[in-house]
Amino acid sequence: MKSIYYRAALIFIILLVSLAYLLPTIGLYDYLPDWLARLLPKRDIRLGLDLRGGSYLVYEVDTSNLKPDEASDAVDRALEIIRNRIDEFGVAEPSIQKEGKDKIVIKLPGAKDPDRAKNLIGQTAMLEFRLVGDPSLVQDVINRYDEMVRREKGESVKDEDLLSFWVDFVRGDIVVYRDDYDRVMSMLKRAEDEGIVPPGYLFLPGDLIDEPDDELYKMMGGPVRKIYLLEDRVEINGGMLKTARTGYDQFNKPSVTFEMKPEGAKVFGRVTGSNIGRRLAIILDNVVKSAPTIESRITRNGQITGRFTLDEAHDLALVLRTGALPAPVRIVHEQIVGPSLGKDSIRNGIMAAIIGLVLVMIFMVFYYNLSGLLADMALIMNIIIVGAILVLIRATLTLPGIAGFILSTAMAVDANVLIYERIREELDAGKTVRAAVDAGYRRAFITILDSNLTTLIAGIVLFIFGTGPVKGFAVTLIIGICASMFTAIVGTRVVYDYFITRFRIKKIYI
Repeated sequence: MKSIYYRAALIFIILLVSLAYLLPTIGLYDYLPDWLARLLPKRDIRLGLDLRGGSYLVYEVDTSNLKPDEASDAVDRALEIIRNRIDEFGVAEPSIQKEGKDKIVIKLPGAKDPDRAKNLIGQTAMLEFRLVGDPSLVQDVINRYDEMVRREKGESVKDEDLLSFWVDFVRGDIVVYRDDYDRVMSMLKRAEDEGIVPPGYLFLPGDLIDEPDDELYKMMGGPVRKIYLLEDRVEINGGMLKTARTGYDQFNKPSVTFEMKPEGAKVFGRVTGSNIGRRLAIILDNVVKSAPTIESRITRNGQITGRFTLDEAHDLALVLRTGALPAPVRIVHEQIVGPSLGKDSIRNGIMAAIIGLVLVMIFMVFYYNLSGLLADMALIMNIIIVGAILVLIRATLTLPGIAGFILSTAMAVDANVLIYERIREELDAGKTVRAAVDAGYRRAFITILDSNLTTLIAGIVLFIFGTGPVKGFAVTLIIGICASMFTAIVGTRVVYDYFITRFRIKKIYI
């Protein structure tokens, strides 16, 4: 009898702990006594993309332009940098994994602004500081290009063929209208190929200026872009930065302030100190963000100004803090799951589970009488334990996970069916109730163990080698199998042993 009480106490404690973990997830946390609320963690079951909604992104890391020694670990470095960016961005419970040789799979459940997240992830964030070329060099390139075209076309030359026709020259920089930008850049590329651009220099564009209140926009009467002639040599790069944060410039517009590492501060001081009066371009991913004039020697701190919104400035500071990607990345697959679709999936999954559960419970009572009711109690116990374990280990529940949960629930009843059928055979053979129950559990145990063990091995293999939804299915299946063996073999056996020992039962309805 003591053995029965010990087993009953074990089951009671497991159920009590399981309920304690489940109560906060079903909206009852606020109704718990204060002493109990302090003991229990307030956790919700984590939902996957298909249930919660969010973004599923697959990026490919382009290592084609890297040296072999750099390309070998480029994907791993990109993975770590992207993980740091997303962690600072604030997406709750993201999943970031390497897939194959050059792909990174990113899941952002509940992401409120997926486009902003994509821009943040895909931004290479290659920060460079280059000195701006003298304005006379820019004018010389334009003049020499026009002379070259005139020589080629002779009398048939048109104004549209000339570079000077498409550009304006404002404060030492080329300014072009938005619609003419591609044409001008192709002309400048030809000028570079023909050797018209001075050696050691290159042209890079600035941001699109499309704000009607901007001075240059008003001057030109529409959206424009600047094109800068810069020295080819990179004076300072993003690797010299210690930190970056969001701030405001002198016009109270969002900007990014940065602090240099000690070695970067030395280089920064040398460059700015020897080039007072010249302009220093701040370039991010080959786009000039600003090109202020150096007014004094600068060492440790600086500021990046531009046409930033507060979010853009925040994101730029974030990517500068986490570092530049070792290679460009591009999206090869994208899937957006809306919150409404996720709610529909949850509702349909719960409805399927409830219908299946009710039908199974009705069948068990109809076919096995009171013993079927006992199996139903074990089934409910199994559901409580599985749910508590999911909360405890912070597992992510997906739609395939719900399917695995339903499957493991059906398998829990299957174990009871095997036991009951074996008990029936023993009773038909003329054995007493106690002998029949003992033999039924003992002989059914091997069959139950074999069938569950093979399924458990399959679940473990799926968990190890599977990804995404397959892994979610495997998690709930593994947990469900272990819980079902406990409830079917230990839970129901305690009830049988108690009633047979306590009340000397001579007959059972099964």
